[in-house]
Amino acid sequence: MWWDFLTEGVGLAEAMIFAIENINNDLKLLRNISLGYDIRDCCERVTRATRVTYELLKDKCRTNSTQYRMGEKPITALIGPVYSRTALVIGGFLEMLNVSGISGTTTSPELSSHTYAHMHRTVPQDTFLAKAMADIIDHFNWSYIAAIGVDDSYGRNGVWSVIEEAENRNGSFCVALTEFIPHHSQTSNIKDTVTKLRRHENIRVIILWMYGAILRNFLKEVRRQNLSGRFWVLSEISFTLDLPSVFSSLHGSIAIQPHNFDDAGFKEYLKALLSNESNKQDRPEWWNEILALQNNCSASKDNTTEYEKSCSHNVVNDMYSPYVPYYIDAVYSVAHALDIFTRYANTTDSSDCQQSFNMATYDMQKLLSRVNFTGLTGQILFDEFGDRRTAVYDIINFQQVQEADAKRLKLVIVGNWDVDERLQFYENMHWNNQTGSSLKSECLDQCSAGTRKSTTSPCCWQCVPCPRGTINPIPGSESCIECPRGKRSNEAQTECVVLPLANLKYSSAGGIVIIAFGTCGIIAALLSFAVICRFWNTPIVKASNRELSLVILVIITLLLSLPFINLFEPTDTICKIIYPWRYITYNLCLSFLLVKVLRISSAFQVPILPGLTICSAVTHRIQAGVIVIILQVLLLLLLLPWLILDPPSNMEHIYPDRYKFNECKAYNMLGGKILFLLTCSYVFLQMLMSAFCSFKIRNIPENFSEAKRIAFSMYIFLFSFLAHHPVEFSMDGWYVSVVDCVTTLLSAYGFLCCIFLPKLYILLFRPELNTLRNIKQEVTQFSFRSTAIHVNPAFENSTEQCRT
Repeated sequence: MWWDFLTEGVGLAEAMIFAIENINNDLKLLRNISLGYDIRDCCERVTRATRVTYELLKDKCRTNSTQYRMGEKPITALIGPVYSRTALVIGGFLEMLNVSGISGTTTSPELSSHTYAHMHRTVPQDTFLAKAMADIIDHFNWSYIAAIGVDDSYGRNGVWSVIEEAENRNGSFCVALTEFIPHHSQTSNIKDTVTKLRRHENIRVIILWMYGAILRNFLKEVRRQNLSGRFWVLSEISFTLDLPSVFSSLHGSIAIQPHNFDDAGFKEYLKALLSNESNKQDRPEWWNEILALQNNCSASKDNTTEYEKSCSHNVVNDMYSPYVPYYIDAVYSVAHALDIFTRYANTTDSSDCQQSFNMATYDMQKLLSRVNFTGLTGQILFDEFGDRRTAVYDIINFQQVQEADAKRLKLVIVGNWDVDERLQFYENMHWNNQTGSSLKSECLDQCSAGTRKSTTSPCCWQCVPCPRGTINPIPGSESCIECPRGKRSNEAQTECVVLPLANLKYSSAGGIVIIAFGTCGIIAALLSFAVICRFWNTPIVKASNRELSLVILVIITLLLSLPFINLFEPTDTICKIIYPWRYITYNLCLSFLLVKVLRISSAFQVPILPGLTICSAVTHRIQAGVIVIILQVLLLLLLLPWLILDPPSNMEHIYPDRYKFNECKAYNMLGGKILFLLTCSYVFLQMLMSAFCSFKIRNIPENFSEAKRIAFSMYIFLFSFLAHHPVEFSMDGWYVSVVDCVTTLLSAYGFLCCIFLPKLYILLFRPELNTLRNIKQEVTQFSFRSTAIHVNPAFENSTEQCRT
């Protein structure tokens, strides 16, 4: 057998020799057959490995039994090579010469194809290693990483496997930077790659899919450029940590290596070889170098037995690697394949020479496909591509420890990963930061609630505030959710809140002003009521139709209560109250004022229309009541059908992202609209009639009656009515309620200020004017000024019949 020798692989070469010796000493495996070996060095060069392989297989592969009788032994199988790039090149020779190779270190997924059907591996391929790395990245919630690989089959396929894992995990992490370092110009490329990493400050986690000298050179450049604050994930550990200045940047980082299985006594075997000088003559040529390492170590201190043991222990540890059990299993796989052949070969070929010939010509690939045994690394069973379907890795944490006067890195196993149980951590990791906690590696800080991720590149994003009317309650989400109707987003854009109600409220500034004016008006009406009652029998109170005055004050109070009702949040019930209440109070106020105007007109015989004089019978209470009732009945004939067929209802108006308000809609159908317009028209006509009548009697003496003041109040009432209803018909908004309240208050205050305030002033502050003599004097003066108008004797004697 043959092995591709490397300086760092001395332990693997010795492991192969160790396995072959154990097999030859095993009485149950390959009985009567001894295995030999031929070890060659390729010096880490693919071209040299190709030449050595070609020369070895060309000279040793014989198919003529005569040549076997000449003493030459056949090449049964190839153990190796160490590197995947070498295996890809020599795979063609193996295929052509029908020689099977089996390696314990080549992990490239590229070898898992029918093109390399003669290459077998006891070590798991890097697809499993990529899954382990991806699980670790997900475990620590890293989302923004870099992957740097050597530019060969091992590095390229390893990095591509990580990228594929990122895609398969729905973008849980992203490989933001990918670089490959070629062998032929590694110095300049390593320098440029480290410089790029310095510029990408947000990339804190970096995967290094490298080995050997390239990995050492890369870490030296990291040290030279002082690239700190990074977390390195190494795909393997194929070097010693004897150079603190080079490897100190690895403190707190991790490496993933094949699980360190039991070595079946290999370390003890090496120690025995090192302690027995007599073995020197029987060992391969490199053994002198191994002994030199041990002797140099021992010479540096006092040559004591204990220190010699310590040096021997150090040399053994340097030679040993986690791949040793896989190489031992590789040798045993060949042995088991040959054992299958010897057990089931044609018994007629009994001679050793003929048996050796059959071994050489039989297809070793088919024999290896039948191998199934439990080795040091678990169950050895190859699939159609010569791969194992099991994988177990150790997670190694680089921890800096103080020893004597120097610091060194210690390798501590903190967890493992296997294909069935996946990731497990059973030791605390040491992190290279002040907090001692896991670092962050993401393009930006996670987008907070109220913003969304806006992708600017496959691996990065910007945090964009959610548009108005949308929210994002989940940090890091890529989309915003639109708020449902009637709601808007809060200031932080994290939740939907109910739109503010724009209706007038008791607690709002406008509501407080309206309440203040309404309360003052009611107090003024009650004060007027009390004063009239107090001066009930005085001439001015008698002359101003005191009963009608009290009724009008009550109606004014009802009118002042209308703004208070408007301040309630509208409901269907309130809407059914407000409209009838408004028009009934309007109509009552107009009816009683009209009666009062007609009484004044009758008393002073002032014609409302030319040739039409109001008879004194109108001054009778019964007739006045009939007029009021008739006017109310006419109104009810319009209100009742309206309220029954299409009553007013609450309607919600929503202004998205601003506010909403509820208003009372007077109608919902055409029939309701017609009845509403008829009601408004009826009240408007009555208002015009009352205003006209008030205007006709405006010149009646002021101290005798409120004729001129009634006219003024009717003008105010009319203008208020004309100001309010166009707004209600043509607009929707909270300001409609404001206009309603203001015009109602204006009308009520117009009645109070114009009709009752002057009387209150005379009653309270000018009592000398509140005499019968003064009133008669005013009536006499009025009669002499107007020859066309005479005072009706009914004023003095209400029983007299009306004049013709």
